[in-house]
Amino acid sequence: MNFWLAIIFLTLIVSIVAFYPLLKKNKQINDTKRDNLNKAFYFDRLKEVENEANEGVIDDPEQTKLELQQSLLDDIPETKQDTTVRSNLNLGKAWFVSLIILVTGASFAIYSSVGSWFSNSMLNTTHQKLDYFYERLKTEDTNPLSTEDMNQFAMALRVDLQNNPADDQKWYMLGQVGMALDDGQLAHDAFSKAAQLKPDNLTYKLSHAQLLLFSEAPEDKKQGEALLKEVIRQDHTNFNALSLLAFRSFEQEDFKMAAMTWGVMLKLLPDNDPRKTTVERSLNMALSNLSDAEKQELQKGGEK
Repeated sequence: MNFWLAIIFLTLIVSIVAFYPLLKKNKQINDTKRDNLNKAFYFDRLKEVENEANEGVIDDPEQTKLELQQSLLDDIPETKQDTTVRSNLNLGKAWFVSLIILVTGASFAIYSSVGSWFSNSMLNTTHQKLDYFYERLKTEDTNPLSTEDMNQFAMALRVDLQNNPADDQKWYMLGQVGMALDDGQLAHDAFSKAAQLKPDNLTYKLSHAQLLLFSEAPEDKKQGEALLKEVIRQDHTNFNALSLLAFRSFEQEDFKMAAMTWGVMLKLLPDNDPRKTTVERSLNMALSNLSDAEKQELQKGGEK
């Protein structure tokens, strides 16, 4: 709405600047100069008549003055000029209003045809590249998508989701693209929609929880913790969920909970898993922040 108001306002400004001269009165400069000259000639001639009358050259000076006055009046058609000026002014106003309407209508027509066509053409072209972006994802490790490619990918997904709003996988993909673009709002909305469509999908819920936990807003962190606990209640062995819980506990200086969680993760990993070294290091870091009594309590709990 604001865009269209701005277009109307700018069109009116341009029209007023361009067609304002139509509202100005025709001053008829040449006629004015002629009238001034005639009046000056009249007064000069009037003085000469008075001088000639005093010298006795003119027998009837009054008659001569009347003839001069009549000649001046015949040369200054004031009523006719005023009528012409008013007529020109009214015609100029009519043209002014007509041209503003014409320019405004033409602007809307051009934008509606060219602007809309260009936008739709660009969206359709981007949407047609959706399969190309899916293929590119297969080589993301060796040939990563650029920021421009990611923006086009997000646009293509949005266009597709307008026609297929119930496609939870594309909503989840859009959320991942949003995270890659560092667009938290886009990722949040997309993950929320995916989880709403498939509430039992723990991958969707966990990705949303991870996004919220890394937010700076306390409300988002609280919501992320709630989602994370839901995931763990549904799957006690979900390694990624346990990892998030451990780091979140350590961040909150709940070292006991962090140590317990990393201890559970160690039990889930096979001996040859390369992640085991990192988990052990994290567990030792959490234990170093515990008192001896807490360590003994934790050890007893582990033995049970």
